[in-house]
Amino acid sequence: MAVLLGWGSRRCAWLPAVRDNRIMATQVADLLGGERVLGTIGRSNLELAHATREGLPAQTALELAEQFVTVGASKPRPQRRGATPIPAQSAQVTPETLAVMGSLGVLDSAPSSGAAGRLTPIQSDAVFRVASALAKAIDVLGNKKKAVRWLQSPNRALGSEVPLKLLDTSAGSHEVEALLDRIEYGVYS
Repeated sequence: MAVLLGWGSRRCAWLPAVRDNRIMATQVADLLGGERVLGTIGRSNLELAHATREGLPAQTALELAEQFVTVGASKPRPQRRGATPIPAQSAQVTPETLAVMGSLGVLDSAPSSGAAGRLTPIQSDAVFRVASALAKAIDVLGNKKKAVRWLQSPNRALGSEVPLKLLDTSAGSHEVEALLDRIEYGVYS
């Protein structure tokens, strides 16, 4: 069976997109804790979609929140007294991490009644949306520090909204990703 790669001398534009989707899925999985937290999940967007539907491990929210908290820290952060321990790890949840988790919508509802240590599908979707936007921003802007700063700063192209706050809905996520696409392709935004 022949595969149609293009018309005439032009190649199909979707071929690089397939590779980019795999790379993006890997980057999202890494931001959520990688193999250490997700196990074998995260090799593709489809696997991440299934895992999100079932509820991601609660540790993924902590891993993602730490991406925002630790950016710009030049030295290791001291452990704080009274920090809540994470059951699966010996790390500490700082007040800054909890604040980021609250802004992600992860603390808005009780944990899933199913498996202990799992987020609900709604919480998992919120975490996935933020991780996807962060991965895209890192890719477009060049590094994590710039990406986090961009996601946390009001943006005139988004009606002076903070991109991170728009990620609580699918429509908001679409707007943030569309703006990142415009930035990537050099469209004035």
